[in-house]
Amino acid sequence: MSLAASGVLLHLGLSSRHLSSLLQSVYTSMLTEENPKNARFSPEYRQCHRKDPKDQTAGTEDYDRALRILVKRRRAVQMARPFQLLEVSREAVHFTYANGAVCYTTKQTSPAHQHRLRILSLKGPSAKEVSTDIIQLIEASAIPDFEESRPYQFKPLYHAHGIVSCLYEQRKPPATGRWLIIYSMKDDKILSSHPLRSSSNIFVRNNDRYLYYGTMSELVEGQRRWLICGFNLAESKWLPRRFILRDLVGSDIGSAICFELFDDHLYGVSSQEVAELDDVEWGSPGSPLNSFYYAFQLPLGDDPTIRVLPRSALWRRGATDGPIDDRWNQLQLAQDEKTGQVSIFETRKEWLTSWSRRSCYRKQLFWPSFCENACTDGHPEDKHCNGWNAVPPKEMDVGNSVHYGDNGFCASTFDFRNSPVRSYNSSCQAFVDIVSTTTASSPAAKRLRLRVRSRPHEPCPTLESCEPPSSPNGVADAAKDLEDQHVRLWPVEQVQQDEHRSWSAELPWNQYVDELLNPKAYFDEIDSAMDESIIVYSPKTIYPPDEPRSIILVSFDPSLHFEGLRHVSSTPPSSTDGQLNKGDTPLSFPEGGQESTKSWQEMPRIRGLDLSRFPKRSERTTHATSASSPKSI
Repeated sequence: MSLAASGVLLHLGLSSRHLSSLLQSVYTSMLTEENPKNARFSPEYRQCHRKDPKDQTAGTEDYDRALRILVKRRRAVQMARPFQLLEVSREAVHFTYANGAVCYTTKQTSPAHQHRLRILSLKGPSAKEVSTDIIQLIEASAIPDFEESRPYQFKPLYHAHGIVSCLYEQRKPPATGRWLIIYSMKDDKILSSHPLRSSSNIFVRNNDRYLYYGTMSELVEGQRRWLICGFNLAESKWLPRRFILRDLVGSDIGSAICFELFDDHLYGVSSQEVAELDDVEWGSPGSPLNSFYYAFQLPLGDDPTIRVLPRSALWRRGATDGPIDDRWNQLQLAQDEKTGQVSIFETRKEWLTSWSRRSCYRKQLFWPSFCENACTDGHPEDKHCNGWNAVPPKEMDVGNSVHYGDNGFCASTFDFRNSPVRSYNSSCQAFVDIVSTTTASSPAAKRLRLRVRSRPHEPCPTLESCEPPSSPNGVADAAKDLEDQHVRLWPVEQVQQDEHRSWSAELPWNQYVDELLNPKAYFDEIDSAMDESIIVYSPKTIYPPDEPRSIILVSFDPSLHFEGLRHVSSTPPSSTDGQLNKGDTPLSFPEGGQESTKSWQEMPRIRGLDLSRFPKRSERTTHATSASSPKSI
């Protein structure tokens, strides 16, 4: 049985919690022997691989548990049923989320000035947080001419394998000092403080051996191009070779360009080409007939070669696919959880005859060993493989390569303005968004909700089968019903609660959930980050730019445990005013001594809700919080 078929099997359990538990147990037993090959590249299985090979306990039980977590995670995402919801902080200024850690800065001016870097680690049996004084961190970096009295900016950029990369900037006329600070949480020390000529569009990626950063800062023929530099973490020294990617264009990371590190290579992909930089109206005589991706592969270490795939292997779309609404564009790289194959996932909204559709396209990247399309500075000089270039561009198969999303016939479709967080979960094959709705009591306030559109289990329809119906209302209503059956909103409305009795336990908590999801009634935009199982977002106002704000975490990981979360089996807290965006108690973290640079601590009691535990009736109590041990999976 495939993991895709598990969705059909486990959806039967929605009618009964006991049936759901039984079906999950049966399904897990059937796949025990197939564990290593079903999803060996998933986060759950990678955790098993990281264990010490000499540890004899890391065997079948670990893979069985990993499979149960994987199945529950995928089902939770597809059904829009998170396991935990919490407010990480109310004092955040800058934040990032990557590889199971929320890194954010806080700034307090009363009663004493404090500027701290906090890293909330979600790995292990219970969440932990490390808190570091930023002033001491900068001083330990040996940055010359640092003046604490002058305004400065310090923000985390990336986290992986216990390494946190941060950007420090301080303006001192006539120039601005910029530094990349690489900090090891495990060793509590600065690995490197590296001066930057520019921090334009900076990104960082690393594993346990190498770290790479890139900026769009090199001038090539009057245009800015990407510069990539590497750092050897084991030897704590910068690699001598720099790479200037002359043909890699695009500046908006996550929209038109993306970078990821898989295994022993750094990958980069752009949805634009140098020839497409000119703004030409779609369908005009000067517009290109076909669009292609640009993709490169850089081996880690002091390797002088960059491998660039030829255009014939990177066909993107044709002129007949219609114009694109660029605001919806999203670009990401991901590994197939079964094979490890690296693929491009691009989400775009295209206008066809008289209607639009949001779709996610998958393009697998094949790097043939016989193709010597390599260069030392990112400029291939047209040295492509003749065998590849002889093949005309081939359109991707419709089947599993395209996930068709919302069109004009979906009643629950939200426009761009009311879709502040947009993402595609390639592991769960689902569009996962945070959408903005309104309430009858406060029409001007924004009510944020989770919206998931999962992939249907039947084969995806082709473009031709999705043509708008020409017949009257009967067919149009049927099309709406078909579109809406794969869309789920959370928290659910009262009508939906009545239809799904299994959600009745959450009904008294709807107001509390709304308060957590909506820390601000009015905001300008939302910063967000996510992976296969976690969504982290933070609403903010543009002015003032560094105003403290809340960070909200939505978890679909059943293995996570946060001490002090309220349970849906307990009695909901009484609201002080019954309105959205009002909390019950402020969130605070105990600090370590002022002398110490870093202090590890268990997560204190925090504002949040655990939706994963449904005890038997005899076990249900009215306690407000729980300090139970981590759940068994």
